[in-house]
Amino acid sequence: MDSIANMLAKLKNAGEVGKKQVEVSYSKLNLAILENLKNRGFINKFEVKKNEKQKYPAGINVYLKYKGPNDPQLTDISRVSRPGRRIYIRSREIGRKNPQSEIIISTSKGIMTGSEAKKNGLGGEVICEVE
Repeated sequence: MDSIANMLAKLKNAGEVGKKQVEVSYSKLNLAILENLKNRGFINKFEVKKNEKQKYPAGINVYLKYKGPNDPQLTDISRVSRPGRRIYIRSREIGRKNPQSEIIISTSKGIMTGSEAKKNGLGGEVICEVE
């Protein structure tokens, strides 16, 4: 199973049913994606769960952000590049469908949002699109 797609589905579903918190699996890539979502204001915060018996973290608790009582900040999130089909983009091709959306890109300088990648003149693999 694709761990990124699994995390994105959990975030989207948790927002649709009004959950305040959801647990996702731990990976460095998931952590980097969540950091970008937090910096852009799509989620409140996240915490890495420590496991005393193992040296690896048990998971990540993600706290969702809401505009209103049942109106999540993260309305739609979808995986663009998949393990079977990678999608790459050049820096000059980076654009937004609407002002609220953002893409997350894996570049040679790390995981960053589309606007950061465009400022730095970097392209890369498009991981997901967030609205």
